[in-house]
Amino acid sequence: MKTIPSLRKRHYLRSIGILLIAVVLVAGILSCEPGDTYELIMEANPAGGGTATDETGGSPYTVLESVDIKAVADPCYRFVNWEAPVGIFGNATAAETTFLMPAQDVTVTANFELVPADHYKFYTVDWEEGLYVGTDVKLVDQFGTFNVKVGNPISFGNPVQKSHGDTITPIADENRHFTLYALNYGEEEPMLDSWQVMVNNQFQDDEELTVVGPVALAVPTTKEGHEEPECLNHYLVYDAYGPVVNDEVVLSDQFIEEVGAVVYEPWYFANPVQKTIVDSGDVTDIEEQDPHGHLVFYMIDGEPIEKRIQIDNQFGPQTLDLSYPELLAVPSEKIACEQPLNHFQTYWADWPEVLPPLWEPPPPVDVQLEDQFIAEWLGEPLNATVTEPYLFANPTNKEKMVGEGEWEWTPVSDWKDHLMVYWIDYEVEPMMWEVTVNNQFGNNQWLQVIGPLWLAVPTGKLTPDWPTDLNHYLVYFVYEYEIAPGKSVNLWDQFIWQETVVEYPEFLAVPTQKIHDDVVSDIKDDEHLVFYYLSGGEFTTYSLPIMNQFGQQYLDLSQGDDLLGVPSEKIEWSGPYPLPPL
Repeated sequence: MKTIPSLRKRHYLRSIGILLIAVVLVAGILSCEPGDTYELIMEANPAGGGTATDETGGSPYTVLESVDIKAVADPCYRFVNWEAPVGIFGNATAAETTFLMPAQDVTVTANFELVPADHYKFYTVDWEEGLYVGTDVKLVDQFGTFNVKVGNPISFGNPVQKSHGDTITPIADENRHFTLYALNYGEEEPMLDSWQVMVNNQFQDDEELTVVGPVALAVPTTKEGHEEPECLNHYLVYDAYGPVVNDEVVLSDQFIEEVGAVVYEPWYFANPVQKTIVDSGDVTDIEEQDPHGHLVFYMIDGEPIEKRIQIDNQFGPQTLDLSYPELLAVPSEKIACEQPLNHFQTYWADWPEVLPPLWEPPPPVDVQLEDQFIAEWLGEPLNATVTEPYLFANPTNKEKMVGEGEWEWTPVSDWKDHLMVYWIDYEVEPMMWEVTVNNQFGNNQWLQVIGPLWLAVPTGKLTPDWPTDLNHYLVYFVYEYEIAPGKSVNLWDQFIWQETVVEYPEFLAVPTQKIHDDVVSDIKDDEHLVFYYLSGGEFTTYSLPIMNQFGQQYLDLSQGDDLLGVPSEKIEWSGPYPLPPL
């Protein structure tokens, strides 16, 4: 038998296919009565992705009648293809094409998809005093509300094609650009909160980042020679700390083609943000259909460039001089986010010797308290009276030495969280428990604790807005322990910065339910605090107004037996036991 050459074979098979289609259509025609017509129904998928129209506009149609059809994508979407259960498209992937009617009513569907997220290559903007924006804005994202001033542009982002291994991510929309502006908090150094964020992207799966801020605002921008970008959010940008990637990519953007780069550590994390310009009240909402989700910025290396560009955005036209590529912004999925419990630095607290006008120290307060120890010990809440102040616990940043010249930083997660520790009186005899805890200073730390002795109450400093997501704690004295960490740490809070050593555990704080004036404060979570004695620090007396559920109060703070409260997991415990001879 003779073999048909490949080219002739393709023509032969194509002819057979056309013949079969023709047979089917002819069969359909023969089954119809002369003059029969059929409805053509146009649909879009998804419904908000665009429109599908019958441009001929004459439905119903006869069999094999050619109909002009057209798909138009809505903002944020692009056309993918046409679908129909029967009938023939001129070109199923062309937005404007023809459709041959079959011998039945038929629905033709135009399929759309969100325009994919772009990667961005950010270039450093050379600083110039005349570029300062100075606009007051209110920014609202998933972490909170921030009132700040927009400062200088610090970086400019081009959409970029990225080749990573065998995966090429092309530019989806060449008109998308961002300008990154620093945020100005005024003369005082801002006390920035932190979060633990779990992310997924092409570089990191389920990696946890510590994000601190916000520190910058990413603004959608029109670059000269391009159209205004559509469907781009503003982004509120935070400092990010996490594992180093050390991965190689090839990047191509509107400035440089196919340049290799190494992706290093995460540098920023960005949330979509609603922006309100304070003076005008103009609001830019978060785009519901923005495909970006979140962005993680990574440090990259690259060759310096000299590029002057003209841009325009909501802060007006500007001329920017770009110098070198420094960041690669990667679309990322935020899987989880939490604000962990703070570390706390304590100060002795007492009512002031000279009382403010018209103020007297509050009288003792009766409360009902119950934690895991008391529930098993008494089987009911402990009736206690809150009396004198003892300690004030301030949130603190902590650096712990983990090696020669190496430090592990734990930033404050929420600066509004403070604890006021009060003495408590009750009629039953205190008891003793044995507890094993884990924290940053070691696992399986055995403690023998007695009490309870004190009550720690969530407290607002200089504001009536005291923390609502912070536990109350019953505080127990550590009578015996097995391990003293002996770790060097640096601590800095709103009062002092100090180098010190974590010596030994002195108190254990256990989450407790508190009932006061029929108001129930439930336990928020099961995280405990171990307070360790510190071997150093100097502090002068400081007067401080506070507010909590017991009302407004005034304190004199001083440095005494300085303590560091460390978030801890209680993994096992036993008791109660009678007190040992003291």
